[in-house]
Amino acid sequence: MSTTEQRRHVVLLGAGYLSIWSYRALKRKVGKQVDFTVVAPATAHTFHGWTGEVLSGELPPDAQLSPISEAMPTARHVRGHARSVDRAARTVEVERVDGTKQTLHYDHLIVGTGQYEDVSRVEGMEEHAFRLRDAGRTGKLVAHLDDRVESARAATEEKLRAKALTVVVAGGGLAGIEASVAIAQRLARATEGTPEREYAEVVLVTPTGELAKEMPPKLRAHVRKELQDNGVRLVAPARVVAVGPDGVKLDDGSWLAASTVVAAIGNSPRPLPGLDDLPVDDRGAVRADRMLQIAPEVWSGGDAASVPLASGEPCPVDAAWAIGQGSWVGGNVARVIQGRAQREFTWKSVGVTAGFGRGHAVLEAWGMSFRGRPAWLSRAAFFGYYLPSRPQLRRVLQMLLARRRGK
Repeated sequence: MSTTEQRRHVVLLGAGYLSIWSYRALKRKVGKQVDFTVVAPATAHTFHGWTGEVLSGELPPDAQLSPISEAMPTARHVRGHARSVDRAARTVEVERVDGTKQTLHYDHLIVGTGQYEDVSRVEGMEEHAFRLRDAGRTGKLVAHLDDRVESARAATEEKLRAKALTVVVAGGGLAGIEASVAIAQRLARATEGTPEREYAEVVLVTPTGELAKEMPPKLRAHVRKELQDNGVRLVAPARVVAVGPDGVKLDDGSWLAASTVVAAIGNSPRPLPGLDDLPVDDRGAVRADRMLQIAPEVWSGGDAASVPLASGEPCPVDAAWAIGQGSWVGGNVARVIQGRAQREFTWKSVGVTAGFGRGHAVLEAWGMSFRGRPAWLSRAAFFGYYLPSRPQLRRVLQMLLARRRGK
């Protein structure tokens, strides 16, 4: 049997954008020569593009969840966490969600373990703040917000009403900005025409007054206007240094009373024994080469890796770049399987976008700036196209139609 006829085992760690688009590229190019195993604890990929729409109430929480069985239909799914890699033996030790251990052998390994919200940096944040990255987290926050509205209606004191309807979002990146606006919109709709409306407040705490640094200056001004138009109070420059059940403490010693705190303070790559001897960048992300390779027969990208551009600068860290890197990793692994030379990474992202409710968005694409409805329509089309599961896209469209009919 020739080298190109041997079946190869590709193990994908994580079920995020990098892994899914690597799988797609491999399936398309050398699918008949590859067996796939994906290691991920959840049964679904969480599509973060629609976090704002879920928080605002435009979409239900299930809209974010694309089943892994649909996104990677021919892959064997091992539900668990990768705990270590033995590069010499080409094995991965996995702890399954049921507590059992399993050893997987790989011919080629793709590390798409992404990042986690490093809430340990802030006292009390792990215990008392909501996070948005993992499957089901957005749905829990939505249920909590609806419960806070009911608590405010039942409260007999103004102080208790204000506390119940005050939300603090810690972190002023695009994720925190979108979440702030979406939560403000949800609270506004839930309290419209009621005495509770005057007590609903969303406070965005950020260490810098320069918001949306990923955007050109004109769009940054529009982002700030969207925050103002939706009643989001900006506290900057300031940092949350402690979180309790009743609010947050800021670095100037002041206290903000709130019953809801959302952590959007940034993320850290997940260290993995067996790969922790490899060079890392300032974020702690493993450094990949121009082929997106980090070790022999091991590739990485997305949030987990620092990927160099042709200029030598690192790629931005966002979903669009992870999708492009995933396709590139899949193509390079396919080339290795075919006995061909790998290609250096030259993919370029179209741009960056942020949404602020139906008809409101900003978009920087191909060096041009868009805002309002054209940006919103382009954003919706982009996210719909890149949703990992076609059946899930059909379900989302049905959800939207059902909600429209219900109004």
